[in-house]
Amino acid sequence: VASELDMGVGWQDPAVIKETGLCVWYSGSKPRLYIKRNGDILDGKMALWYTGTQHNTPLYCDNKRDYDLLARASRIAATAVQNNNLELLCDGIDLNYDVQIKEGMTELPKFSNARAMKYCGGGYGGYSLYIFYNSKDRDNFIKTTSNALKIEPYINEI
Repeated sequence: VASELDMGVGWQDPAVIKETGLCVWYSGSKPRLYIKRNGDILDGKMALWYTGTQHNTPLYCDNKRDYDLLARASRIAATAVQNNNLELLCDGIDLNYDVQIKEGMTELPKFSNARAMKYCGGGYGGYSLYIFYNSKDRDNFIKTTSNALKIEPYINEI
């Protein structure tokens, strides 16, 4: 977290990696967890796809952002996690993706049967997340798409 804050890019990625699970965080200068679930609603439904371009988050930190739209996307996603609602979570992800496109990121390819998609992070490249309706669609995406891999939610055991 400290190294990300030193670069001026935020704490989200290292905090999420360390915490695991499906989490909602309070907004602020330091990580503060609000709610955590096991993420079962995402079992068999997630994939990462490498865009083929590197990302550079610090380069874009000073860009103008639509914080109202980001806050709306965050509220929708937080409500989805609280209610364990995959469809609503996908709505929040879609809205976050709309913000990314509005900020100038290149549109991601629309793969058939993907319910939601967005870039992972804000550096205009790197990996993107795709969520599918079921494991059959996700696994077909993995088999037919280069630079794609399946991911699963998990929680570190104490």
